[in-house]
Amino acid sequence: HASAADDGASSSTNLPLLTACYLSALTAGATTYSFSFYSSALKSSLRLSQDQLDTLSSSTFCAGVLSWMPGMCVDLWGARRAMCIGGTANAVNLALYWLLATGRWRMDRESLILVLSALGVAIFMGCAMITGSFSKLTVGSCGAGSKGKAVGCAKGYVGVGSGVYVCLFG
Repeated sequence: HASAADDGASSSTNLPLLTACYLSALTAGATTYSFSFYSSALKSSLRLSQDQLDTLSSSTFCAGVLSWMPGMCVDLWGARRAMCIGGTANAVNLALYWLLATGRWRMDRESLILVLSALGVAIFMGCAMITGSFSKLTVGSCGAGSKGKAVGCAKGYVGVGSGVYVCLFG
């Protein structure tokens, strides 16, 4: 079980951990909330039908009903460990997604849609672990009466990551 020290609560400052959280949060929304930005290229390169593309997009957001699970992991393991696990899992999952999307790893159409959908869910869950860690540390670092504002700002910052993604790759 995670101790308070795992989340920086007993240290003199949470600034290094909060900085890592803010930088990680920029990555958490990009692939999920910017799907429409790269979906036409994905559709073209993999020769997907619109229904197949819609399946990929929808399956990712269906993972939202499971988003309580990463929150439990953050509570169990602590924010640092959960953020590292979520980030590492996403690095692997995004690399696999890239291999499939670029045709470097080939499979039959039905398997491709199933695997990309599963990867979309796994990426969403990894992002939820990062944002759960980010939110926990943000709330733990703010004073009484400001938690709602802090979480609102934190969630807005995750959305900014999608804008950064579009600016960088657009």
